[in-house]
Amino acid sequence: MRKNILLVVSIIVVVLLVFSQTMWVQLLIKRDKERFEMQLTQTLLNITSFCLSNEIAGKLEELSFEISPIHPDEINPDEIVKGSFDTKEFKSDKNIGSFLVGAFAEDLLDANKIPLEPIDSLFRKEFAHYHEIAAYSMSIQKNDSAMRELRVGHKAQTILKDTTNGVFVNIPLGGSNTYTYKAHVIFKPTIFTQRLLSVTTLAALAVVLISLLLLYQLLQLRRKTEELDAHKRAVRGIVHDLKSPLTYIYTLLGVFEKRETVEEKREMFSTSKVRVKYLSDKIEMILSAIKSKSNRLQIHAESYSVADRCNEIMNELEVIYAGKQIDYSIEPERGCTIMADPIYFDACVRNLLDNAVKYSGDNPHVKITCVVDNKQQVHLSIADKGKGIPKSEQKNIFKEFYRPTTNSSVKSHGIGLAFTKQVIQAHSGKLLIESTEGKGTIFTIVLPQ
Repeated sequence: MRKNILLVVSIIVVVLLVFSQTMWVQLLIKRDKERFEMQLTQTLLNITSFCLSNEIAGKLEELSFEISPIHPDEINPDEIVKGSFDTKEFKSDKNIGSFLVGAFAEDLLDANKIPLEPIDSLFRKEFAHYHEIAAYSMSIQKNDSAMRELRVGHKAQTILKDTTNGVFVNIPLGGSNTYTYKAHVIFKPTIFTQRLLSVTTLAALAVVLISLLLLYQLLQLRRKTEELDAHKRAVRGIVHDLKSPLTYIYTLLGVFEKRETVEEKREMFSTSKVRVKYLSDKIEMILSAIKSKSNRLQIHAESYSVADRCNEIMNELEVIYAGKQIDYSIEPERGCTIMADPIYFDACVRNLLDNAVKYSGDNPHVKITCVVDNKQQVHLSIADKGKGIPKSEQKNIFKEFYRPTTNSSVKSHGIGLAFTKQVIQAHSGKLLIESTEGKGTIFTIVLPQ
């Protein structure tokens, strides 16, 4: 199920990435088109103004006019071009010069004496993107009726029939709003994509690379998951196989206990049975944790006497490390009861005490203290006088499979402290370390009471 979810999420991410890149390229194309339209409109506006002025300049000798001031109300309504100007207010787009050009142009337009060829010639030379045009048309129209028209381009007649495509430019001519210069320009279909080819290529390449990276990560994750599943099955099988010999040993110890007549030996058999039962319970705990679909430890808190359990564990360690002269103290000797999972928390305490003895030479000194602070938090500290842990290694000490270089001669798998921290965190607590090389180490478990 989890694999399918990861696959679906990865596909969605790739689709969203492709969609976002497509939208981005489309936005760039749209902006490029808008820029083209602005350049085209401005170029044609400049060219028509220049050609119109040039045509008027060539016809000045044929034109006769007289400038005389009159009141605006006295202008004949039948005049072709009308205009009024206030000398107290000047506007760059409304002056006598432009008015006269419009008036003279009106006369030439009325006589259909403004040719399109000069406009087209200048357009070919001045428009920077002329080579990117598929076809275009130019016309001078009077009241939306073409007086002159010019079409340019291969199959222009067919291409220009599509009035939904291309750029339309309308420029008023003269001064009466009767005449208009109109242009319809259609660019080559792929020109905008070609102009953005490098950007489009980079975007496509980025999508492909990210897609491949996601696929690689997904395959790696799948491989790791399969390895973990295989490892989990192997551990489950090995741990399960331990139950049978332990059951046999437990039964055999019971038989020996019943047959033994010496009281001291009977107690030894009884203690051994308790430890085997404890080990059997731990195996059940491990099997339950492996079978659980949740990655979190299932904590079942009960009353846990810290002093009693620490004392029992230290007695066991004295047997295990019989060649060492272990000196330990527990403060207070009674009390300090907390709520914790007896199996999991026992494993934490045992691991910390075992490390304190294991890494402290032949004469370990272990001090166990349990106090409650003003925040109602329990502080369980286990201090030794061993070699200590270098400052540079303390940040890695709780990582799984990590072993300090200072104690490389002592057999260790680097699992205990990582598991201990996991258990403490599952109890809503934290595990702290204080260590000085040559003086020893203090591990402190902080738990809410």
